[in-house]
Amino acid sequence: MPRQYCKYHPLEPALWYDPRSHAAYCERCVDSGETLGGVGQAKCYLYGNELTYLGSANTAQPFWERLGAFFRFPFKRASLIIMGLLILLMVLISVVGAPSIFVAVVGGIFVLAFIARYGFLVLEQSAEGRFHPPTLGEAFSGSGFNILFQQIAVQIIFVGFTVVVSFLESGFLNAIASALVVLIWPASMMLLAMERSITLAVNPSAIWHLIRSIGWAYLLLYAFLFLLLGAQATLFQVFVQEIPPRLLLPGFVGLMFYFLIVSFHLMGYVVFQYQSDIGFVAEDQLAKEKRRLKVEPVNAVSELMIKEGQYERAVQVLTKYLKQNPDSIRHHENLAKLLLALRDRNEALAHGQFFLNLLSERGDDARLYFLFSRYLELDQGFKPEQPGVCLCLAEQLFLRGKYQQVCQLLANMHKSAPDFDLLPDAYLLMARSLLDGFNNESKASQYLKFVKAKYPTFSQLGEVEALLLECGGAV
Repeated sequence: MPRQYCKYHPLEPALWYDPRSHAAYCERCVDSGETLGGVGQAKCYLYGNELTYLGSANTAQPFWERLGAFFRFPFKRASLIIMGLLILLMVLISVVGAPSIFVAVVGGIFVLAFIARYGFLVLEQSAEGRFHPPTLGEAFSGSGFNILFQQIAVQIIFVGFTVVVSFLESGFLNAIASALVVLIWPASMMLLAMERSITLAVNPSAIWHLIRSIGWAYLLLYAFLFLLLGAQATLFQVFVQEIPPRLLLPGFVGLMFYFLIVSFHLMGYVVFQYQSDIGFVAEDQLAKEKRRLKVEPVNAVSELMIKEGQYERAVQVLTKYLKQNPDSIRHHENLAKLLLALRDRNEALAHGQFFLNLLSERGDDARLYFLFSRYLELDQGFKPEQPGVCLCLAEQLFLRGKYQQVCQLLANMHKSAPDFDLLPDAYLLMARSLLDGFNNESKASQYLKFVKAKYPTFSQLGEVEALLLECGGAV
């Protein structure tokens, strides 16, 4: 089945599906109850439909692209500790077992049983999206060794099948039966991990459904497992020739543990990757813990409404949110962009007065300037009501050489805001703009004389007098 992507974010793999509208959504586009992962319940933001959880069916990386991760898997801390303990135990068994065959046999059976149990636990957890080896505590908890007996029962059934075929005394049929058992063994183990049922693990229909669901990739999986088995046999032959006999058994156990864990992790990941086709649901646990942390419902809802053309509803959602959170710069900016895009002059300019004042208070002068420029595109006569905002904007405009707009913002401020504390700063900037932009010494000197007369304690009075001399006015 091809990967599904979010209806509204085409580059985002889908995690939820709406069977009514046949639309797929990423996590940003749904209202789900969880905050730190988990399947939970989810609804479509726009229509309230119940959604089907897809897990990581659309996000899992193909297993053939992460082969290195499979070979590194047994070297993680939990599995290394267990491998070391098993090797140490086999060393002790080799020493103690010399005079006692019974101890050696019982100890060896226990070690092999534990490795089989641990490997199957790796398969289960990998299928569920947990890509860290189980701890020693996990290996002895839960269902204990019940699953081991199920594995043994499945193996006995397969062996029994080959024995029954051998009674036919046909070399060709014997070869076919053996090849068939070897081919379906990975599928049988994957079914046992998912269903915990011996019946399903040996059911030809269930096995065929699993193989058909995975498709050609199952043959690739089988080839990798075959190569792993061959690599294990080759390395063991090297061990037999190179290491002392007393270390042969511990070395064999360590080697078997490593390749078994790689193989079972690979099989588990294949279940995880093809979960949608198989009918299994799981998600990468690390991704699950992170994916909901930065999602804000108001952003998601307004974004979806905009993409659906429901602009007025989006404005209402953002306006309602800002009444409760008036200091949220990001949501003010989203609302401003939306109103400006809609060319809603009255609403945009009314909101702009508040938003510009908020940006000025926060000292965000760069954003203040660019937003003001957008409002001017909507209305060339737009002017902030607050004198402080006008002065901040005038300073930004002056730095960019836009002297005409500086003069428009600051003209007659002594009438519109006579009690403004920074009025002398504003008129000094006005005089500079008149001189630098228009070489209007007469008009500039009027503002400078006003500052000198009305504000004799102005901190920049020296600069005022210097500009007056430049204008040829009396000091």
